[in-house]
Amino acid sequence: MATVTIKDIAEQLGVSPATVSLALNGRPGVNEETRLAVLNLANRLGYRGTTSKKAAAPQGVINFLIYRKSGSIITSTQFFTRLVVAVEKAARAHHYTLTITYCDGQDQLASCIAEAAAAQSSGIVMLGTEMEHDDLPLVKDAPLPIVVLDNELTASPLDMVSIHNLDGVWQAVHYLHDQGLKDIGYLRSSVPITNFEMRYLGYTYAMNQFHQKLDATKVYELSPSIEAAQQDMNAVLERGCALPEAFIADNDLIALGAMRALQQRGLRIPEDISIIGFDNIPLAEYAQPPLSSIEVPCENLGKSAVETLRWRIRNPKATPRNVATGTELIVRESVPRKTSSGTAPE
Repeated sequence: MATVTIKDIAEQLGVSPATVSLALNGRPGVNEETRLAVLNLANRLGYRGTTSKKAAAPQGVINFLIYRKSGSIITSTQFFTRLVVAVEKAARAHHYTLTITYCDGQDQLASCIAEAAAAQSSGIVMLGTEMEHDDLPLVKDAPLPIVVLDNELTASPLDMVSIHNLDGVWQAVHYLHDQGLKDIGYLRSSVPITNFEMRYLGYTYAMNQFHQKLDATKVYELSPSIEAAQQDMNAVLERGCALPEAFIADNDLIALGAMRALQQRGLRIPEDISIIGFDNIPLAEYAQPPLSSIEVPCENLGKSAVETLRWRIRNPKATPRNVATGTELIVRESVPRKTSSGTAPE
């Protein structure tokens, strides 16, 4: 069988070899749709990469199962593309081939797992962002190891790899509090998932810790996409609802949509109202003004998921692990910045 090269992938997709190389190595300069197309084709063709050293023996196949229960959260957005790239990179570092399966709905979940087992996959990394407790009976007795990525369901019989959602939002409230902003509202997703529930819990916890009043009239539900969130925020503004000094949002898409609506009404960010998102997708940096956001370390998540799966393969009867990765608040121009003296810079 002929060795698959970067040139082969480029020719089939009609892009340059340089574009394929950037996509395979998770580097900037490639749009998300092209990056996913390159990764999918590379996996399908069995691309192994190149190295100046003698190639290590392949360890097997990891199936990356992307579970789209509702399809409202896991889309081709920048955040989830970054996760795909991170898992592929981590698998390749341990000499595994990565296959990608899209599972659309709970009724397909059992068959997707069975197909991965029939293909003799070593295990599954399941992107379980939309996963709920009623999915667990369908996967807990799977015939191969499964690690759930991007969810922190309680009492799960599976290994879970997630982020510190609660702590991430706590950092945001803490920062706003330090800038003298006491009236902090929250923009919740109209589509509930575990991550969003934990983020809102972090908001309520931090507000109580800093002795700030929780005002339910300044907590709004918006759709989790830019355009829909903009429409929902316009509806809030049309009703004449009270606005806080600052908003924290469940994700960047909600924050960016809300920013557009607020700016269309003549409100200045951050002079009139501050806003912080979550995920730190690339779009956040290029918003006007650039959006402050809680960074999710996708590369660390991908690495932890693959390493946890490798551990599970070696320890099939061990107690399930819960691995949580820390977050970092990235401060940009959508919030005030104060000098060490406590006064805003001119």
